Amino acid sequence: MIQYQAICELGGRLFEPTSLRTFIDAWTPVNIYIMWPYIACLIYVPFSGILYAFNRRMSAIQVLSFYTSVVFVYLVTYAIYIVFPTTASEVMITSFESNSHLFIIEGMFQALQDLYTKSTPLGDFPSLHVAPLVFMGIFLYKYWRSLFWIFFLFAFFGAIGTFLLRFHTIAGFLGGVAMGIFGYSVFEKITLKYLNKLFINENED
Repeated sequence: MIQYQAICELGGRLFEPTSLRTFIDAWTPVNIYIMWPYIACLIYVPFSGILYAFNRRMSAIQVLSFYTSVVFVYLVTYAIYIVFPTTASEVMITSFESNSHLFIIEGMFQALQDLYTKSTPLGDFPSLHVAPLVFMGIFLYKYWRSLFWIFFLFAFFGAIGTFLLRFHTIAGFLGGVAMGIFGYSVFEKITLKYLNKLFINENED
């Protein structure tokens, strides 16, 4: 209960958090090995610009639109955390059982607990880990199809790690997918249109 209250206070929420735990979360197996692709996914979006520099068909405006839209995705997601607070603390693993949850040794369980402590989600819905991955996947599918298939393999395991490691409920995961799609459908199109208009006008002047 102390951890649950601390999460709420850190999130600066206006209302009592709602649990989105379902029977699916109770039946979902836990796989500790997916911790590594889960952590690796944290670098895909911020450092993707390095890869984009090697694609001559991708303009600087498109890359700028990508990062600007990702920022909007983060801001809207945090707004949802405040207006519609949820928590994944009910599904997190809190005790070690030998030969359970595919843990090999107790040290691996402790590593997961340390990860919970350092990166406990301030909100479960939508997943702020999944949303930018989905957004980047759609972006790559449109602008760099060959890289998309490589990215998809790594991002898939990292994304499902959100509920296989119990950082999010299945609802939080699906909410992240929806937010990623919404971000690309709305924010990317708006920012790309605005940036094109802005830079074209500057060049004409």
